[in-house]
Amino acid sequence: MLKMNYWGEQWGLHPDVCPCDVHFNEWVEGAALRNKLIYHFGTGTHHVIGRRQAELGAGNVVFAITASKEEYDEYVSLVIENAPLAKSYLTYFGDIYLTNARLLPDFDVVNLFHLCEFASPNTTSAEYGGLSDRRLLDLFTAKTRRAGHILFYSGSKDFDKTQPVIAAWEKEQPVERLDDFKSLLVYRKTA
Repeated sequence: MLKMNYWGEQWGLHPDVCPCDVHFNEWVEGAALRNKLIYHFGTGTHHVIGRRQAELGAGNVVFAITASKEEYDEYVSLVIENAPLAKSYLTYFGDIYLTNARLLPDFDVVNLFHLCEFASPNTTSAEYGGLSDRRLLDLFTAKTRRAGHILFYSGSKDFDKTQPVIAAWEKEQPVERLDDFKSLLVYRKTA
């Protein structure tokens, strides 16, 4: 049986090293987004996006993925101790490269801060059946509502790999680049 690719580590909140989640929450607040469905790639053990969006009381809900068992376990502990959080924040454990579009709703905001960071050599093999980073980006673009936003993190450890993927994508997909927000590249879907 083929094992799923997963990340055998965990990430705490280190905004001095990786401020993307903090910057995302600041962007949401600054844009005064309300009642939005947000997809979040990479929760960290801190779960700061899901927690902060719940605290804001703006009606935003977060659907997030982690490939870290430790981060998922932390989510389970978090909602056990804070049941109302589970009404606005849901994390699932999985390999984002195995995403099936049929299982996803349409989103208002998608952040793909860790695009190109976790694909392994076997991700796109016929046996494993995973998506390439570009196909993953196209899938989430299709699952983003018109006028919705797609964000990337310019400080990603593999942003040198991500940049050409984004460059080709923005030429071929119905998106427009907006002003960057701190470390985040912000795009709006136009059609």
